[in-house]
Amino acid sequence: MSHPLPLSANIELLFHEAGEDLGERVRAAADHGITTVEIWSHSDKDLDSLRGALDATGSTLHTLLVEGRLTLADGGTHEAFLGHVRDAARAAARLGCTRIVTGSGVGLPYMKRAVQHGIVVDALKAGAEIAAAHGVTLLLENLNTAVDHPGTLFDTTTECLEAVRAVGSPGLALLYDAYHSLQMGETPEQVLAGSAEVVSHVQIADLPDRTEPGTGTVDWHARLTALRELGYQGPIGLEYRATTGTVDSLRVIGKVVAGL
Repeated sequence: MSHPLPLSANIELLFHEAGEDLGERVRAAADHGITTVEIWSHSDKDLDSLRGALDATGSTLHTLLVEGRLTLADGGTHEAFLGHVRDAARAAARLGCTRIVTGSGVGLPYMKRAVQHGIVVDALKAGAEIAAAHGVTLLLENLNTAVDHPGTLFDTTTECLEAVRAVGSPGLALLYDAYHSLQMGETPEQVLAGSAEVVSHVQIADLPDRTEPGTGTVDWHARLTALRELGYQGPIGLEYRATTGTVDSLRVIGKVVAGL
C-alpha cells in the first residue's frame, strides 16, 4: 500500500489486530507501507523488543510522550517534570526517536493567566535544554478544553506558539494536533500562518469523535492542502480511533489524501 503523503501511525491505537506486542504492530505497519510510528508511554514498554522491530523493518519511531501530566503553572512541579523529560529523552535515545511530547497541564484558577504562562515557559525552557543535550526535541502539544481535556491551560495553538517563541530554543517546537485545534474552532491556515518553522510534527483525527479522517465533518483535503502550502513537509501523524479495522481505515484516509 502506498500513500501520497508520508504517514506516521500511532501504534497504541492502530494495528491492534497484530496483537498486544508493539513490535508486531511495527511490523504490521511496515507491511502496509507505513515505516514511521508513534507511541505514548515508554516506561511500560519492552524497549529492546521495540527497537529490534524498528531495526528489522527499517522503521522510525517519530514521537513518544514525556510521562506524568503535571501542572506546569505550579513551579513546585518543575523538578519532577524535568526528571520526566530526562527519562523520556533517554528512552527516545534507545529507540532512535528524536521527539518527545508534553503539554502545559491544567491551569490554576487563582492565578492570572499571564503569570501562569511565564511559569510554564520557565519549565519548558529548562526542559528544552535537557532535550537538546540528549539530541532530541521537546514538542509542546495543543490540547482542546472543549471536549477532551477540560482545564488545560494551553488549549489554543496561539498560546502554544507564544510559549515556543518565548523559549526561543531549538530544543522546543510545536506539535500541532489538528484534531484538538479544530475542536477549538481553529484552522491551520488561521493559526499557523508564518509559523511553519517551529512546527515539528502534525497529528490528525476527524471530528466529532476522533475517528479516521474521512468519517467525520472535517474537509481534510482543504486542511492538509493548507498545511502543505504553509510549508509543513513532515509526516502526518495518525492518532485516531478506527471505526473499522486499521487497514480499512487507511483505505478511507487514502481517498481523503488522494491528489495532494
